[in-house]
Amino acid sequence: MTAATKTLRDDAARRTAIGVHDRSILVEAGAGSGKTAVMAGRIAAMLAEGIAPKSIAAVTFTELAASELLIRVRDFVADLAAGTIPTELRIAFPDGLSANHGANLAAAASAIDEITCSTIHGFCQRLIKPYPVEADIDPGASVMDRNQADLAFIEIVETWLREQLSGGEGGIIAEMVLHNPGETVGLIHKIVANLRKRRTVSAPPVSGLAPHLGAFHHAVDGLMEFIRTAPAMEEETAMLAERFAGMAAGLDSGPVIETPVGLVRLLVTPPHPDLCTKTGPFLAYKKKGKWVEAAKREGLAKTEGERLNIAADAHYAACCQAWQDLVQNVASRVLCDLIAQVQPVLASFRDYKRSAAQLDFDDLIFAARDLLRDHDDVRRSLATRFAHVLVDEFQDTDPLQTEIFWRLCGEPPAGVASADWSAFTIRPGALFLVGDPKQAIYRFRGADVSAYVRARDAYLAQDPDSVLAISTNFRSCAPILTYVNDRFEALLSSEGQPGFTALDPFHADRGEALCVAALDVAVADENGKASAEQQRDGEADAIAQMCARLIGSEMILDRRSGASRPCRPGDIALLAPTGSDLWRYEEALERHGIPVATQAGKGLFRRQEIQDLIALTRVLADRRDTLALGALLRGPLVGLTEEELLDIIWALPRAEDDPERLPRLDLGVELDHIAHPLARSTIETLQALHRQTNSTTPHDLLSQAIDALRVRPILLERHRGQAERALANVDLYLSLTTSFAVRGLRAFAETMTAAWTDEARAVEGRPDAQEEAVALYTMHAAKGLEWPIVVPINTMTGIMAPESAVTDRDSDTFYCPVFGVKPVGYDAARDAEKAELDRERIRLWYVAATRARELLVLPRLDAAQSKSAWISLLDLSLAELPALDLAHLPPELDLAAGGEANDQTRDDFAAEAASIVARQRRLIWLAPSRDESADGPVLTPEAVEIWAASEAGQPDDEAVRPNVQGGRERGLILHKLLEEVLTGETPDDAGALSERARALIGEIGSPVMADPSQGLSPDELAGCVVRTLALPEIAELRPTLAPELAVYAAVDVDGVEQATVGIADVTSFDNAGRPTVVIDWKSDVQPTAETLNHYRAQVRAYLDMTGTDRGLIVLVTTGQVIAVTPTTAPLAA
Repeated sequence: MTAATKTLRDDAARRTAIGVHDRSILVEAGAGSGKTAVMAGRIAAMLAEGIAPKSIAAVTFTELAASELLIRVRDFVADLAAGTIPTELRIAFPDGLSANHGANLAAAASAIDEITCSTIHGFCQRLIKPYPVEADIDPGASVMDRNQADLAFIEIVETWLREQLSGGEGGIIAEMVLHNPGETVGLIHKIVANLRKRRTVSAPPVSGLAPHLGAFHHAVDGLMEFIRTAPAMEEETAMLAERFAGMAAGLDSGPVIETPVGLVRLLVTPPHPDLCTKTGPFLAYKKKGKWVEAAKREGLAKTEGERLNIAADAHYAACCQAWQDLVQNVASRVLCDLIAQVQPVLASFRDYKRSAAQLDFDDLIFAARDLLRDHDDVRRSLATRFAHVLVDEFQDTDPLQTEIFWRLCGEPPAGVASADWSAFTIRPGALFLVGDPKQAIYRFRGADVSAYVRARDAYLAQDPDSVLAISTNFRSCAPILTYVNDRFEALLSSEGQPGFTALDPFHADRGEALCVAALDVAVADENGKASAEQQRDGEADAIAQMCARLIGSEMILDRRSGASRPCRPGDIALLAPTGSDLWRYEEALERHGIPVATQAGKGLFRRQEIQDLIALTRVLADRRDTLALGALLRGPLVGLTEEELLDIIWALPRAEDDPERLPRLDLGVELDHIAHPLARSTIETLQALHRQTNSTTPHDLLSQAIDALRVRPILLERHRGQAERALANVDLYLSLTTSFAVRGLRAFAETMTAAWTDEARAVEGRPDAQEEAVALYTMHAAKGLEWPIVVPINTMTGIMAPESAVTDRDSDTFYCPVFGVKPVGYDAARDAEKAELDRERIRLWYVAATRARELLVLPRLDAAQSKSAWISLLDLSLAELPALDLAHLPPELDLAAGGEANDQTRDDFAAEAASIVARQRRLIWLAPSRDESADGPVLTPEAVEIWAASEAGQPDDEAVRPNVQGGRERGLILHKLLEEVLTGETPDDAGALSERARALIGEIGSPVMADPSQGLSPDELAGCVVRTLALPEIAELRPTLAPELAVYAAVDVDGVEQATVGIADVTSFDNAGRPTVVIDWKSDVQPTAETLNHYRAQVRAYLDMTGTDRGLIVLVTTGQVIAVTPTTAPLAA
């Protein structure tokens, strides 16, 4: 980084930041200034001074950053312990290392892992874990991943809504649903989502409605009195007065305004149409000429008519304002009532997490804050434990996180521990903050740059020298920094912005080569105009051509070696303000043969490979889904033409009762009726896979399907060696299935279909190696990264308005229109939010511009830009920039240049593959069926290629099941409850089992019923488990029982190894650890004799596999126990 002989303008600040440890310091580190080296260097210097590693805590924004920081510390300490001072640290050790330094470093080298280095959530977990009682958490609580927490919360909200709407109790929610159920449910979701993030959110201030109702009546009476007593009559004004009078009369004759019916009626009843414009607001009062004419008719002077107009205008405005005040206060009242009514949702979510011994990420933050606020002895103890706290990316924190650091590292005034955190005084050396407020861009995640500004002001108030600026930029060449400083200094120094410190260059320019240039793009028609789509397409093609010319031709300085080399695809980044329409740029790059790595692009659900997988998922979830099967067969994974598919359907047998109707092609088709070999083999594979739907998880089933249909080889062939991204998307799609292990494949198929139908945006999978692909990122995703060449793109995109729901973060007040009516203060809060978002967008531009090392290219379109476009937020002086000259570069791209030639032919590959197959020993996997029906075979093949779909006696998921409400779901929950009791996860008393059953019913998305004949009843399920465990045969064995035992056995059958693998529900072991009894739980009510024989065969298979002499089938609903013995020739284990 810093050359030993080069003096930097900020050397003094760096020396203090790294070497002074008895002061608390805030470092404003500009883009590319090496803040990670400063933080790591300070930690290494602290260790050299003898500060214990376990007393140091470093908090970073991501786990990756935490890992990189700890690695950097380890490297620094290793160098220092060896007597070598790294270049970055020489400024802190001007006199070299002392013997005391060496001894301290040698001791610290083996204890670096004692340093706490984690994200804010990990740090909060460390704070609360030793104090579970004080923090009011379960000592063994685990942390839910974000998706798991979101799914659980949504399920609780939906369950609560169903209860509210089915109870028939009336109230504000029921009344609102009668008028607009969709908008009501949407509003409730917005409210609970905000309450979950900010637990102290409240409604706008509510005042009594009677005064506002009286004010409206008074205003209407005033207007009517004016009309009656005016010396002249203006007909239109009289008509408006009559309309207002009618509205007032309607309020008097309608329901009481304070009741739910009255409140909702006011919200949904607009003013009379004669009073409003087509878009809703009251008409402007413009009657001056008509009043002059009316006065003239009565023989009055013109001035009298003008006076009457002014008076009428005032009365009209008073009526409009009084009505607006009334309905806005009604909206505020409804919001207040809704916030009060949804509180049980938050309580239910807390109870759910407590019963499951789980915490979400928000719980960690709140619990840590509450612990430090409410328990001063704990606060002091933790302050001693973490005596030195360092925080990276401090500009991305929120006020709650800031409060945690202040309470931990500060002291309250006059010992008043309960004082407001902002009054705390930070202890010397306790808190070291690093951030760049110019890069505060995560407001949508809850970050608030105002928290940074407050912290900076507090530091300055304590010690004017405690805020340091580190401004030397080691990333970008000098002309780029000059351009950035010129463009952003005034913008980031304006009101509401955190201030600006100019960046100082470490690297000079590139000689004659440009560092900042414009790419001219012609898109305008003869009138100088072009639509946003035309602009995007033109810009995308021009940038793709530019990349094609730069790659392999433009010389790039390799900072590591110091030598120049030709540009590679991975040296270029295209950065967009949002992810909207980036698929156009992606396709333009692909048309020019340029590999692209994206975190935005088409979006996951727009990708062809994901749409193919969604079709595959739908087919396996519902064998009758003809549309999905047709899409799969026509898609690139199978590749049938429309004509081939129609021929297949035409050849299917017709229904006898309707021979004119085309038959359905679904997975229920008989294979004998399909002559097309590829279609026949594909459907055969799908049928075999479909049979496993109820016996395996969505992840395992889709993994098998992807292998069986050769999805990955097909993608490799289709993308011609550039399939990394498509393959990464396949892996990402599979990862999405993990949270549906309980809910099942059908729920996953419905979720994925909804996401595709709604064109939901989702980040795509990331290929493992991206250095050879052009980066197509959003500006947010680019933060912390750098590239030699950076091109901001898609800046003609319009700026989105703020969400309709707005929270004033200073007062924690929640505003949202109710049925289109804005609550009191809404406009001011939304305007303030929009202004803050616009200021953040300026900072986002700053982040994008400072990612470039050697060349910043700004597209310059010849069409006029919209005033609401991102490009219009600031003046980039595009007209003054020199044009990027590509004429001297070759037009063609040769990505293969420099790579090793592959002379292996397809025949060579096929021959090698055949020889591998010939050497393989054939293996057949079998598994004992766990299906609770008598229709399937006892042993079911695991490999889908082996089980022919035309065999008889296969399980059918549509077969008639026992007449028990809940069906398969009931069996799943009973198995789960029994498993958790035996593992100790759930107590065996009826109350605890009932609560756990209720939670499991919610997890699978089923309603909770009190009557077991109507559905899943927690009490009935709990009773089954209690009775089952009390059975004499089970009670005797219970101390020796182990649930969910995986078993395996293999035998050679005619030279083919036949392996059988399965999971026994429960197994009893003797003192030597040998299995003695295998138990299989069944949830049937009245199984037939045929079904019982089938169950005996299943258990017998487990006995043969384990060499166990005794098996039990336990019918948990009736309490019947059936003994099973093994066959005479068990499998070889």
